[in-house]
Amino acid sequence: MKLKDEIVLGSIDGKDFAIATGALSNKFKGIINNNPTANFIFQLLKTEQSEDSIVEAMLKKYDAQEDDIRADVKEIISQLSELDILE
Repeated sequence: MKLKDEIVLGSIDGKDFAIATGALSNKFKGIINNNPTANFIFQLLKTEQSEDSIVEAMLKKYDAQEDDIRADVKEIISQLSELDILE
């Protein structure tokens, strides 16, 4: 899975966000404000990833339990799938 190409990531004054462009902006007309952890996941999803590869990358970056990270990753992936912004 990865973010659709029409999703653009940005940062203004230290605030990270994602917006839809092109045809996708007709379906998704919002801005996703990301905290640093969510932004890290979004950055990973610019290229093809699996749930396990995201969890592995987060385990290397953050001092947290694998079960907690896996639960957070599942939640974010579920939300992004509902928004239909993942390929």
